[in-house]
Amino acid sequence: MERSVSEESHSATDAMFLASPRLLYWLLPCIILLSVAGTLIPQGEEPSWYIGRFGSWAGMLTLCRLSDIYHSGLFTFLLGLLGLNLALCTWQRQVHVRLRPDVLLTHIAILTVLAGGIITGIAGRRGSLPLNIGETKDAAEGKPGFALPFSIKLEDFRIEHYGSGRHRLTVTDRKAGWSETAEVQPNTKTVLHNSSVHIAVLDYYPDFVMDKSGPATRSQMPNNPTLRLEITDAQGTENQWAFARFPGMHMGQTSRYALAYELAAGQVRQFRSEVAIVEDGWISARRAIEVNKPLRWRGYTIYQAGYDPENPAYSSLLVSHDPGVPVVYAGFLLLTTGLIWTFLRSLWRRP
Repeated sequence: MERSVSEESHSATDAMFLASPRLLYWLLPCIILLSVAGTLIPQGEEPSWYIGRFGSWAGMLTLCRLSDIYHSGLFTFLLGLLGLNLALCTWQRQVHVRLRPDVLLTHIAILTVLAGGIITGIAGRRGSLPLNIGETKDAAEGKPGFALPFSIKLEDFRIEHYGSGRHRLTVTDRKAGWSETAEVQPNTKTVLHNSSVHIAVLDYYPDFVMDKSGPATRSQMPNNPTLRLEITDAQGTENQWAFARFPGMHMGQTSRYALAYELAAGQVRQFRSEVAIVEDGWISARRAIEVNKPLRWRGYTIYQAGYDPENPAYSSLLVSHDPGVPVVYAGFLLLTTGLIWTFLRSLWRRP
């Protein structure tokens, strides 16, 4: 009998502590500290990035889930405990004090927002999706990875730069032996060697190809940058091609000048992935994914995450599944309604 009374006493004490504002005073600083850490430490990066940034501390960050705080068990547990504390406090006040409807609605709204965060922490998923042009995948990589209810095919990838880049051309006189380097631009003329040599850039082909109609470019990506030049000096005029990736190509034995062409691309303005959504072997949709312009499909959000400067056919996508987002939005809607209700009520009661 004494043991039963003691157990009931402990249970009552635990219940009182869970419904006590004192628990809230402990929980809020912990959640705030974790949130600050999640702001200061970039979240969801590759392990190699953390190793390069934090060195020997990278393993500790991964072990403590500080690289993915908002999906960690600790953060989800603290949110759940906070929700339980608020729910019990609200219930106690409702039973003993009878909260006003607007105040009760505001409390319910906060609990709804917390519930959405907990749902995302438990059921949310986040992973990377590296693709090359023409490649199709139906699973995201991560720890752990997860399958998608559809497949994503990368049909094209483009990088846009500010301007056409810096064209550096080194001209060497094969007979006299002098050499000069200058920056040239399409449809302009450049003067070298004390104004004795004039170079005109007639055409620029970012992705040069020779088709049935003649020289052309397959895309605006600098995959095979090529210049068509006209070189004029005292001996006459000759036309030459300058290939950035194939130096010396198309240079005849009678050419008076050897050319070395280098393209330094301008600052990246935007990069875009042209993707197709494949379901049951059929293409359901085609979309363009850009930075700050993600694709949303069947509860999943696909973001443009990065690219490889050395591989123009590669695109890195980020896949996120947050089932708690609609619940969070509903909570914010209820919270807004409750605050407006409280504000209007104060106006009505004002003498």
